[in-house]
Amino acid sequence: MDTYKIVLESQIGLREGTLALEDQNGFLKGTITLLGYENPVSGEWIGEHSIRLSHHLHTQISDLSCVSIFEMEGNEITGTLHNELNVMKWHGEKEADKKGGMEENGRE
Repeated sequence: MDTYKIVLESQIGLREGTLALEDQNGFLKGTITLLGYENPVSGEWIGEHSIRLSHHLHTQISDLSCVSIFEMEGNEITGTLHNELNVMKWHGEKEADKKGGMEENGRE
């Protein structure tokens, strides 16, 4: 599973979170964690470096149905979130793989 540190550029300021994605034969599943909520995502590749994800964005006062389009270049990720009210920008970077894990040390 790939994990990205992401920032949503919302109307009320920058909101930091994470995007965790797993590619299951071209179908993408994972979560966006933002504002203290873990939101399931699903989607697909729409280009060599582009994905489209459908998800909800929960907050203390609302639950927005969203579509996010992301571009991935190296460790950088950028994109836009679209919902019925507005469009917001995403940016972030891929988290480095953790070293010294159980598998790498010969344990499972």
